[in-house]
Amino acid sequence: MFHQGQRVVCIDDQFAPWVYDLYRALPQKNEVYTVRALGIGRSNPQFGLDDDAQLTILGAEPDLLVLLEELHNPDDPHSTIQQELGFRAERFAPQEEDWMEEEAVALVGVGQDVESWEQENQNPFIK
Repeated sequence: MFHQGQRVVCIDDQFAPWVYDLYRALPQKNEVYTVRALGIGRSNPQFGLDDDAQLTILGAEPDLLVLLEELHNPDDPHSTIQQELGFRAERFAPQEEDWMEEEAVALVGVGQDVESWEQENQNPFIK
């Protein structure tokens, strides 16, 4: 799906109200971000209260999560492992310009000096 260093665009910035209590930084629709890491996490948690009236997660769905270079958040307080809160991968799409830039490089050639190519291929009869 995505890889580290890839530029992605946020296509969904609608979050459940509880998200604003846990996260410090959230992506915004149509903004471009850089993938920092990918990992397995959980989404769509169901919350409940334990016997001590503490908020706890009763269940959640496994999901592919994305961490972004531009946004850093605290660790998941409901996880038994130290893991930064991430975002569902489906909230993002690859940035199209990356594909277009790679295509242009492939057409010109890696390391090709365009200016010198133009000078070498000028018609000597046209000045």
